[in-house]
Amino acid sequence: MKIHSILTCGLLLVCACAQAEEPKPLVFNGDTVEWNTEYERVYIGDLKKKAALVEISGIACSRVTPGYIWMQSDDYSDCIVAVDDKGTTRQKLVNLTPKVGRSDWEDMCGGVYNGKNYLFIGAFGDNNASTGKYKIVYFEEPAIGDVKSQTIAPSVINFQYPGGIKHNAESMMYDNVEQKLYIVTKVYYDVCQVFSLDMSLDYGDELQTLEYVCDLGKSDDIGVGKVLQGKDSVELAYKGFHLATAADISPDGSHILIKNQNNTAQDHNQEYSWVLLWKREPNESVADALKRQPQAIHSYEQEWQGEAICWLNNNVFFTVSDDDGEPPLYKYVKPYAEGIEIVNGVKKSEWRKVLNNNTLYLQGNNHLYSLDGRMIK
Repeated sequence: MKIHSILTCGLLLVCACAQAEEPKPLVFNGDTVEWNTEYERVYIGDLKKKAALVEISGIACSRVTPGYIWMQSDDYSDCIVAVDDKGTTRQKLVNLTPKVGRSDWEDMCGGVYNGKNYLFIGAFGDNNASTGKYKIVYFEEPAIGDVKSQTIAPSVINFQYPGGIKHNAESMMYDNVEQKLYIVTKVYYDVCQVFSLDMSLDYGDELQTLEYVCDLGKSDDIGVGKVLQGKDSVELAYKGFHLATAADISPDGSHILIKNQNNTAQDHNQEYSWVLLWKREPNESVADALKRQPQAIHSYEQEWQGEAICWLNNNVFFTVSDDDGEPPLYKYVKPYAEGIEIVNGVKKSEWRKVLNNNTLYLQGNNHLYSLDGRMIK
């Protein structure tokens, strides 16, 4: 809920706007997931439709040229595009050649290996679990300069899942601490699974086998086997976390995000999609962290075909949808976190303290916050 203030006769009065619909709760590992209210959702702008940006399925914040976000489309071009973090400037293309196979590029992430920044593209979409041909395309992240386009020869890691089982996947993340890639499968009406692969520059053409890490939740959370047995059973299935579409690990490895997009709902306005957050303990593995109960980002609002997410740092992450029109770019930010000087165009120095019902709040840009920076819902 947004709270606006009106200054009348020198007195600051606070009134509430219409209450937004509360996001649906999520049951995970047999228990209701707690909401994380640290992040505020900020609309950045719509990305203009271009061939290279149709159906954006992966994004990664640039580490070589801060202030830009790399983007790749699902199945429309042989290049990636850099867009500034205001969503307004396309600072041009990186063409990948020789051709590495363009079908189903489903996610992108960045990471550091041997002191160098790399970009990874997951070419592992397999909607019907029928092809069994999966690979990760990777290359050193280029600097973003004045040149409109450049060409890079990438490397490729060919992989399979344990036992040669075929999976569809749309989510990949890289951990700078363990120097591992993690892939999350996309499953209808059942739990998604996580697999990992140690990063190496020496795999060559040899087929690599991923290592199973864990399941995300339990089948009982979703209502497996009941989805076609009537309305009540269908609703049960929607309430579980399945159909993972994007993931990322923060640069320091301490925060993990995995989101889903439940586009199987009969009413697409129903909010049955979540962004899950795990805060990783010091010296804890990614595997152990993901086996714990996550939190759900309270401010997240379902995006049509929301298939991309990336961390800037622990205080800021971005999302964009796979919409083939002009998809909106969103930023999620801790409003009063250390190092965040401007929120929605309001400087910290311009925030005001206001008293309402004998409680002291911070006010900025038509929102009220608690003194520790949490937006009042």
